[in-house]
Amino acid sequence: MLNVAGLGFAIACCILAYLNYNYREKYDQNHTNAGNIYRLNSERTVDGSKQTWGVVPLPLAQSMQKDFAGPERLARVSSASVIVKHNDASFDERIHYTDKALFDFFNFPLKYGNLSGFEKADQVIISQSLAEKYFPKRMPVGQSLTLIGADGNNKVYRVAAVTQKIPENSSIHFDIITTFENGFANGKVQADDWSNATRITTFVQLENEQAARLVISNLMPLLAPHNNNHKDWLLEGFSLQPFSSLATSSDIDMPGYVYGSQLNSNPRGVLVIVPVIMSIFILIITCFNFTNVSIAFASGRLKEIGIRKVIGGLRKELIWQFLTENIILCLLASTLGLLFVSQLTPTMIALTGIDLSPDLSKDFGFWIFLILVPVVSAICSGLYPALYVSSFQPVRILKGKTSLGSSNRFTRFLLLAQFSLSCFALVVGIVMTQNAAFQQKADYGYAINEVAVVQVSNALQYSALSQAIQSNPEIKSVGGSTQQISDGTYTQTAKTKLGEVQAQIAQVGGQQYLKTMGISLVDGRQFHDGEADADVSILVNQTFVERSGLSQPLGQQVTLDSARYTIIGVVNDYKEFGLHDIVPPCILRLAKPEDYKYVVVRADKDKLPGVTKYLQSTWHKVAPNVPYRAFLQSDLIEKELRMTQAFKSISFFLAIVTFLLSASGLFAQISLNIDKRSKEIGMRKVLGASVLQIIGSVNRRFVRILSLAFVVGSVFGYLFTNKFIFQFIFKYHPDAGPGPYVITFLSVMLCCALIIGSKVYNAATANPIERLRAD
Repeated sequence: MLNVAGLGFAIACCILAYLNYNYREKYDQNHTNAGNIYRLNSERTVDGSKQTWGVVPLPLAQSMQKDFAGPERLARVSSASVIVKHNDASFDERIHYTDKALFDFFNFPLKYGNLSGFEKADQVIISQSLAEKYFPKRMPVGQSLTLIGADGNNKVYRVAAVTQKIPENSSIHFDIITTFENGFANGKVQADDWSNATRITTFVQLENEQAARLVISNLMPLLAPHNNNHKDWLLEGFSLQPFSSLATSSDIDMPGYVYGSQLNSNPRGVLVIVPVIMSIFILIITCFNFTNVSIAFASGRLKEIGIRKVIGGLRKELIWQFLTENIILCLLASTLGLLFVSQLTPTMIALTGIDLSPDLSKDFGFWIFLILVPVVSAICSGLYPALYVSSFQPVRILKGKTSLGSSNRFTRFLLLAQFSLSCFALVVGIVMTQNAAFQQKADYGYAINEVAVVQVSNALQYSALSQAIQSNPEIKSVGGSTQQISDGTYTQTAKTKLGEVQAQIAQVGGQQYLKTMGISLVDGRQFHDGEADADVSILVNQTFVERSGLSQPLGQQVTLDSARYTIIGVVNDYKEFGLHDIVPPCILRLAKPEDYKYVVVRADKDKLPGVTKYLQSTWHKVAPNVPYRAFLQSDLIEKELRMTQAFKSISFFLAIVTFLLSASGLFAQISLNIDKRSKEIGMRKVLGASVLQIIGSVNRRFVRILSLAFVVGSVFGYLFTNKFIFQFIFKYHPDAGPGPYVITFLSVMLCCALIIGSKVYNAATANPIERLRAD
């Protein structure tokens, strides 16, 4: 029962890992006719390495349409943020501009309406989810949508069609889409102007590889007009990428990554590898359990095996019998695994945000996988016992000269491997728990948990909001900035008299901003109010001083893009990149009030939720036609906190599961070992052995195995956490100390005491006469 339940859980984990893998593997398979569609990419060299970018200059497609042979058709795709006005409320949405050919290239079936009016200037197509959001219980076709673009002008569109739900595992997603010309209707941006810096996604339809080579060769002369106008974004060439490979090149952790893609990414690295490794990890342990118990139980069937061989039974028949029994048990575990999957799937959907439910009527691979896993598990766990037991000579079995102990070298090795994996998982789980607690209390060098940030579009909005909220007594201070710390800073080379330093640059407000952010001055002076320091003065952090080698930084000159600045002060080191990277050299420049993009508000941590609601209500009064865009400064580290919690949860989940499975294997081995040694225990009792002596005699071998497993697991746990996790992922972390290893050791010994001690104690205290009478 323990083995079937454990294997059922392991199979459930394997099924979920398979569903996650299958979801990623079937990316873009809804576009069945895209075999001759290619994306046009740009080739660049950045920091000495060649990079492929999934975008091209806007005029390139225009030139292809006018001047070149090769592509049959092309479809341009770009997007922009817009504001949707609906029922006196404003919503942030994203609109896509494209050519009608996109609907011919790819499969976007319509639920309502048609494409006949797509190229009209006042027509849009929306997704099913957007239709349900804005037009519930109404026919969306013919309804109007008021969109406010970046220029602030209102434009009313009519809904021409509604698409059916687009699968989540698709590279191309949109909620609002209209003809490409609508993106340039205001006349400010010309599609054929090479000075235009806009970069777009471009798909082309080609007949064959010869047409592809022709397209690329024809495009090479267009490098010159682009590079002459954009010295900061030089291109070396172009390439064509088959649409079928887009989904495999969108994960930065995988080889062949294409930079700058404007399409949906398909994370295939960590999100696929970790569940697969974890499920295999658990499955291996359950197979170890099956092997151990199969060998142990076979010892009670030796006479059956001997008699079957004597009356003509063949070895291959015995092997097949043992394997069949295991396959039946594993199929039962597989059925139990399906039950576990039905319970775990909602949790997986909530964690990943994607629906991993299999389509049982179409996904035949799922059924094959469901059958293969238990069959392979049965063969792996039962083949050795079947071959080993069936090899005994029947005469020796019937004469009683052959015995199969419940614990031999092979089963002891399996038990050692099981508990080594469990100790490894326990060490990692405890260390990750320490790290999660450390991150919750870490000092980031500024008031990260007391700051709310509101985005503004211009100086008028900044002035109106900052003045409107000054009277709120719960607000400690208000400041403004052009770039916000940890969100929007950029890297630039800073030149000093001693050399160059790569620094993070941020344009911030004056004293009020630093006060609001909780950044303290450790040397020199603050920015003066007004604009006197905007073009001549900078503040630097302590790391900049250290990296630059300036022993006396105040008054030193720093060159940024040929402009010279004077260091007037040094601020404390604040963790610009959170805990996942070391503090970089930072330079703060004074921003002019007319360039402010953020309003920064500080309040006590416990009062911040109420302050954010107040900010939102005030914003709707001062800017009723503009959506409220805001975030808490702590939101910027929310992703890394979630990743830390995920590491902790996965590690602890793995630790608990592997430990319970290993404990069940130990329980089975101890039970069968005691059963085999029942007469020995009875004889020891008759001859005067005490209960403690009997417990020590039986325990000695298992205690050695578990002690060795603790050493092996702890060593690998130390190497994994300190030489990998803390070296490459968490640059700031707690000192684990001996705690994780002490807790792991005590856990193993407690498990040993509870399982072994209780079973042996019951055997040792039983009436020895009953044991000696047993056949």
